Amino acid sequence: MFSFAARARATMARISPQVWRVLAHSLLFGLAGSIADLLFNFYLVSLGYGADTAGLMATVYRGAGALLGLPLGVLIDRFGARMLLVAGAIGFGIAYALLLMVSQLWALILVVFLAGTANVLALTAVVPLLTGITSAEERAAVFGMNASAGLIIGLVGSSVGGLLPGAAALVLGVEARDTDAYRLALSVVVVLGCVSVAPVLIGFHARPVVTETAATVAAEPQRPATSLRLVRFALPSLMLGIGGGLFLPFQNLFFRTVFGLNDAVVGVMLAMGALGMGLGALMGAPVAARLGLRRAASVLRFGAVFAVALMVIPLLPVVVAGYMLRGAFIAASYPLNDALVMQLTPARQRGIAISLLSVLWSLGWSAAAWVSGQIQVAFGFTPVLAASLVAYALSAWAIWTIQEEGR
Repeated sequence: MFSFAARARATMARISPQVWRVLAHSLLFGLAGSIADLLFNFYLVSLGYGADTAGLMATVYRGAGALLGLPLGVLIDRFGARMLLVAGAIGFGIAYALLLMVSQLWALILVVFLAGTANVLALTAVVPLLTGITSAEERAAVFGMNASAGLIIGLVGSSVGGLLPGAAALVLGVEARDTDAYRLALSVVVVLGCVSVAPVLIGFHARPVVTETAATVAAEPQRPATSLRLVRFALPSLMLGIGGGLFLPFQNLFFRTVFGLNDAVVGVMLAMGALGMGLGALMGAPVAARLGLRRAASVLRFGAVFAVALMVIPLLPVVVAGYMLRGAFIAASYPLNDALVMQLTPARQRGIAISLLSVLWSLGWSAAAWVSGQIQVAFGFTPVLAASLVAYALSAWAIWTIQEEGR
């Protein structure tokens, strides 16, 4: 434990100011996203829409990533990660500003698609930007910190977001569930999305880091991976997207509908889930040190199956425990799976490999969200949770059976 802490301190000391700037962006952009995730469905309900429309919007939002993930990756390679990150974050803020001005279904669909495109662009650009300003030795730690920062800030975003409609209602003199209260509350997302670019726009000097050792280069796969093999690498992400899309777009409605919680308490529930994910993201590396990337990623994802099973039990404390554990196990496993894919993929194919993971995850999420909305209208949340459990189990199995030969 002492040597692990010493290595962690040494890694922190090597991190450049430019990396801290990117992490600051991730915190601000993650805060905007967590507030939006909490309040947008409530805003739709205030407009008179139901769970089926919420599912449609989640499908459109993630569908943007499924449709445009690969072309956006090409744009990042062509014009630079920093420029595209700035464009994505500002575009996200502008899209949410437009969302607050429209109420017709067709207009909401169009603007939600724009918001989803901007979101996936900003999130995808972070990875190559960090890669360009870190060395191989510090990259795993930095990527883990970036993931944890984005997840833990959800704790703050969900807590603050749950209070914003009430505060906006006091300012406007309306009910807390009034449409105008939600519009004013969501305006915070617009501001945060635009402000998040400041750390990487002002005083940022990207510099390539060339510290790869001969041993590192020699250990990389030399033969190009076939298209079929790249798709096989992405199969766990597809199933992960299905498992998440079935439940997560409706997690706020789940706590309100099943347990009758108000917006502020729902915000606390989502904050606890974000806390579980943030802590879980820091657990993956020690498990991988013992089991290896493939086995660690698979075992941790199987843990999510147990967690979702707890959420089927109609007791709030048990559901909250399962909800937090689900987030922890998923957050611990997905960076390890990404690292495994990068380890098994030649350097010249890693861009397309990570884009394919993102595209299939978005495709699975968007399709599952639409199906889930229809199921909920007729049958409620129990079959949704059962289907999510199965998808997580299949995702864990898909990781376990990845062949590591051929490097």
